[in-house]
Order: sequence, then C-alpha cells, then structure tokens
Amino acid sequence: MNTVAPAPTPTTRALTWCLHLLVIGLLTLAAGRAVAGDPPHPGGTVAAAALCASVYATGPLVRRHRRPRRVAALWLAAVGVMWLVLLALSPEAVWVAFPLYFLQLHLLPRRAALVGLGEVVDGGLPCLLHMARLDDATLPDALERLCATTSARHRLTARFRLTGAPAPLPAAHEVALLRIAQSALANTVRHAEATTADVTLGYHGDHVALGVADDGRGFDPEGLPAPDPTTGGFGLVAMRARAQAAGGTLAVDSAADHGTTLTARLPLTPSSETRPEARP
Repeated sequence: MNTVAPAPTPTTRALTWCLHLLVIGLLTLAAGRAVAGDPPHPGGTVAAAALCASVYATGPLVRRHRRPRRVAALWLAAVGVMWLVLLALSPEAVWVAFPLYFLQLHLLPRRAALVGLGEVVDGGLPCLLHMARLDDATLPDALERLCATTSARHRLTARFRLTGAPAPLPAAHEVALLRIAQSALANTVRHAEATTADVTLGYHGDHVALGVADDGRGFDPEGLPAPDPTTGGFGLVAMRARAQAAGGTLAVDSAADHGTTLTARLPLTPSSETRPEARP
C-alpha cells in the first residue's frame, strides 16, 4: 500500500495556513483578555497560551520523523493537554476546540479521529454551552441540570446534593468544576456499567469540594494504562490538570466491583478577588 502523502495543492496550503492563523489568533485572544481583564491567574493564562502555541509551532517537524503518524498523534496529544490546562485557566480558550477538531480529522486514522472528535465535542462544545448557562444560573443549578440531563439521556440515575452555604467562586473555578463533573459522569456512562451516580458539591470554609460517586464495576487506579492519543484516554489526566490549574487537587478512590469515587477540591477565593461576572 502506498503511504506517501499526496502533494499539497494551493487550496490545501491556503486551508493549512488559515488553520495555523486561527489557532494562533485564538490563543492570542485568550492571553490578551487575561491581560486586559481581571482573571484569577492572568500570568498562568498567558504562560499556558504561550506554551500551547510553542508546542503547536513544532508541528512542521512531525513530517520529518521516520514514523510521522505516531509522532503526529503524540504531538496532537501534547497540544490537547496544553489546551485543557489553558481552558481550566481561561474559559476563552474553549474556541480552540474547533481547529483542534480539524487537526484530529487530518492527522489521525479515521477511527481514532472519530474518537478524538467525540472528546472535542464532549469537552469543548459542552463547556461553551454551560459557560453560557452559568451566566444565568448558579453552579449548583448547573450541576443539578447536568444530573437531570444525564439521567434523561442514559441508563443511569444521577442525583445532585448540595452541602454548606454556597460562596462566590471565580468563573474559571466554576467552569473547571462543571467540566470535571461532566467528564466524571461521561466516564461513568461509558465505562462503569453503573446504575446510580451521586454528584455532591460542598462548601467547607476554605475550600469547595466536588464529589462524583458511582456504584459501577470500579477499577484499579494504579493499573491504568498510559494515556493513548489514538483511543482518547485522557479523562482522568484532563480532570486532574483542570483541578491543579485552579490550585486544587483531584483524588480517585476505586476498586474492582466496589464503584468509584472521584473528589476534586479547589480553594475558595475571597469574594473581594472574585470578578463580578463570576456569579450570575
């Protein structure tokens, strides 16, 4: 079978440059708004955007490698991880999901590209939609709605519980917690074979905790294989990156046939440091 890539045409060259300009432009936009606005971590946002752009800029080196397809998958995985870190720091980075979608279709084998597309659709688009919903709803409301939607669409009973008095959170923290809950429930639906899942949001003085517990088959957290860019295995890695980018932690407690409990803890930011738009 001939594995030589077809020579690029003027049209494909133009599309490629448009894609490059779109990625760099969106990353610049996220960094610029971090500098111009008042986000919780402006320096971290700018650094993450710059690092993501730097990793992306190494893309042309992929074709020179002796195994370009595998290296392309690893490069795309690195870009994706950096994007998720940036997304945890700045919701503005959600728009980068669209050029990443085209990159996956172009670089990965068809089956892996479809898996990657599912990750982008599950990751970028719901984040964008829920960011808009958070403008007119509290984080507890959004989590409760997420549980209701999950129960309606899947053979899983998802229940929400709130403990403690809700406190103001930066917008980036709210988006991070919502995305962690989405990813955890998505993993439960796909892999756990569970019948129920309990989502708990608790405010505990100096920190907020999000817990997602299911009664599924469980797994050995220490025995998980390394993330594979061709199968979309970045769920726990992405969730942990989100928590750590927000200054928090993510813990997983699971065992075979004993279900899984995932707990994310983020520090509570004093209300004086919270942007006005962080709350509806």
